[in-house]
Amino acid sequence: MRSRTLVFLAALVALGGIAASAQAQSLTVLLPSEFANLDPVEILSGDQTMVMYHVYCRLYTFNDDMEPTPDLIAHESLSADQRTWTLKLKRGARFHDGTAVNAEAVKYTIERMRRKGGSQRVLFQAISEIRTEGEDTLILTTQKPFPSLRNSLAHPNAGLVSARADAALGDRYGVQPVSCGPYAFKEWTRGTRIVVVRNDAYHGARPTYDQIGFQFVPEVTTRLFMMQRGQADIALRLGPAEARQLEGAKGVRLLRIEGRNIFYQLNLALAPTSDPRVRQAINHAVDKTAIIQRVLQGAGAPARSVIESMLWGHTAVGTWAYDPEKARQLLREANAVGARVVLLSPENRYLLDSQVSQAVAGYLKAAGLTVDLRVIGDWAGYIDAIKKKDFNLYMLGWGGSTGDPDQVLQSIFHSRRAGALWNLGAYVNKDVDALIDAGASTFDETRRRRIYADVQKRIFDEAPWLFMYRVTSFTAVGDKVKEIHTLQGPEFHYVFPLAR
Repeated sequence: MRSRTLVFLAALVALGGIAASAQAQSLTVLLPSEFANLDPVEILSGDQTMVMYHVYCRLYTFNDDMEPTPDLIAHESLSADQRTWTLKLKRGARFHDGTAVNAEAVKYTIERMRRKGGSQRVLFQAISEIRTEGEDTLILTTQKPFPSLRNSLAHPNAGLVSARADAALGDRYGVQPVSCGPYAFKEWTRGTRIVVVRNDAYHGARPTYDQIGFQFVPEVTTRLFMMQRGQADIALRLGPAEARQLEGAKGVRLLRIEGRNIFYQLNLALAPTSDPRVRQAINHAVDKTAIIQRVLQGAGAPARSVIESMLWGHTAVGTWAYDPEKARQLLREANAVGARVVLLSPENRYLLDSQVSQAVAGYLKAAGLTVDLRVIGDWAGYIDAIKKKDFNLYMLGWGGSTGDPDQVLQSIFHSRRAGALWNLGAYVNKDVDALIDAGASTFDETRRRRIYADVQKRIFDEAPWLFMYRVTSFTAVGDKVKEIHTLQGPEFHYVFPLAR
């Protein structure tokens, strides 16, 4: 099977059997953005997920090829009708508060996710029944065969939650999380950093570092400066200019990260982008190649599908050619010349995001649209803004963080998510729904590939996105980092213990 890939995962633990230094060691990791909480019910950024990978454990985790591998699972079996999974848990694992990690704890976590209704509850919607037998046996029954169940259970949203801590903390759980990962949450200084400390009772390989500090540094030049001065050990999402300045620097190595799809989701429920001709015009109006070369300085490649190129199931269905005259013609046909569009953009969330949005606004104005560009620097504030749905297009980056196409398609394109995060553009196509559901319910990978190729072509032709590019960024790593694992492609940035 083709290698599964993500943007970035970095393991900061020694391999089993390698002892940690007797001297206390800590790492400083520079994150470009802060986030609201560390609750697996609602994960809204890769930076958030990176911290959570240290704090939370899951039934499965991902290996370097983005394949789900057992973490807390001792044995698994699947019924003949491919609908009932019997999962036998390893014994002895404990939450950071000392309570046992058992089948009831897993059941509680999944039911909590479904009850609270986060945007990624699609990962568990196929589960129709959850039962336990004794302390260590979990039985999951799905409505239909569900081939990506392991992938879903390896996802950060499946991070196990201590029921005792959840009950005691209530609404504060997300800022004082308690799970069973290799590191335990210690403190969060808003606007500054999160600190996690080694969990000496961890059920897996002993983590290398006593402490990891995740520091929020939105300015890329500051992240560069701190790496140059030896004030940090890992810096994420550096651009080509910063990477050039670090090339050959003593004590620093660079990782090239072939990343996620960057696009603008178009609002199909709001004029003028409710008109397919306007959506087509927007795609023809923007010179993506020029943006990649001039704004990103070559750090990307044109997006050719809604499924990123390094995720299995990807089909390169094409690109929307830069044709400003065609764009103007389509706007005239739609009586949309001079129409106002609201364009929302984050700042310092993705590589050169606000600069790209300024360029996009310029192209749309040249095509004949009136553009109201709104740049929102705070990521939590940006999420709040897009939830209001008073946009015509907004910038987003997406990676298939389960390593399976189903998560991307269910989250963004199935009509049951229309109007909700992450289908705020209200894309609805019942034929596409049927195909997505068919692909999600067969273990025949050849059939799944055929289905997903059809889905990608249908969605592309409807232009629910302004298709942009697959982004390339750089991660700087200092000498203190003993071991680092990079999974290229559709995922977020992670720092987490090596999957065994």
